[in-house]
Amino acid sequence: MTEIQKQMMATFLSLRVGVGIIGIVFPLLLWGGGKIAGFHLADSMSAYYHATRDCIEPKRPEPEAPCASDPPPTGRGPMRNWFVGILFVIGVCLYLIKGFSKWENLLLTIAGLLAVCVAIFPMPWTKGEVTGFPKHYVSAVTFFILIAFVCMFCSGKTLKYMPDIPNREKTIARYRRLYRGLATSMAVSPIAAYLFNEFTFQKRLAFWAEAFGIWAFGTYWLVKTKELRLSDVERRALRGEVDINISALR
Repeated sequence: MTEIQKQMMATFLSLRVGVGIIGIVFPLLLWGGGKIAGFHLADSMSAYYHATRDCIEPKRPEPEAPCASDPPPTGRGPMRNWFVGILFVIGVCLYLIKGFSKWENLLLTIAGLLAVCVAIFPMPWTKGEVTGFPKHYVSAVTFFILIAFVCMFCSGKTLKYMPDIPNREKTIARYRRLYRGLATSMAVSPIAAYLFNEFTFQKRLAFWAEAFGIWAFGTYWLVKTKELRLSDVERRALRGEVDINISALR
C-alpha cells in the first residue's frame, strides 16, 4: 500500500471511530455537565438545551423543579452549546462517511441532516400544551430509524468479503447478530423514551432510553470499524482486488 493509500485509509477509519466515541460520550457529557452546573438529571437529552438549576423540567411538580417564570426561559441551559455542537459534529461526520452503496450514502446523508435538525429545532419548553408540528421529535425519531436501517440492512454487505480466517462463518454470524441487536436498540429507544414520558411517573428513564439508543449508535460505528479492519475490504478495494456493486443495497 502506498503512503497516500495509507492516508486515505486513516481518514476513513478515523471518521468512523470518531463518530463512535462521540456517540458514547454524548449522554455522559450532558449528565456530567448538568451536575457541575448544579442540577440533577434532566428528563431527556433534548431537555439540556433549556434545563438550568432553576428549571430542569417545566412540567415537573414544583417541589422537584420550581420554574418561577411562566413561560419558563428557553435556550439558556448551560449545556445548550454542547448539545447543539455535538449534534452538528455528528451530522457532518455522517455526511462525510461514505458507505458501500448509493443507498447507504443517501441514508447517512439524510440522517446527518436530521441530526442538525434536532439541534436547530429544540424541544418545546412550556408548562402548557404543545401545538404545531413536532419538528424536533420527528427529526430525532427519523434519525434513529434511518441509522437502524443502515445497521440492519447495509452493514452486512461487507461481510461477504471476509477473508479466509479461522472460524470465518462463526465470525460473520457473530457480526450479523451484533448488527441486528444494535439496530433493534436504536429503533426501540425513541419509542421507549416516548412511553416513559407519556405514561409513567419515572420520566428520567426517558433520558436513559435515549442514551441507550445513542450508545448503540456509537457502538455500531466502533464495531463496523473493527469488522472493516478484520476484512481489510477498504484497502483491498483501493488496490482493485475487490469490486463492490455500489448500486445494490446489500
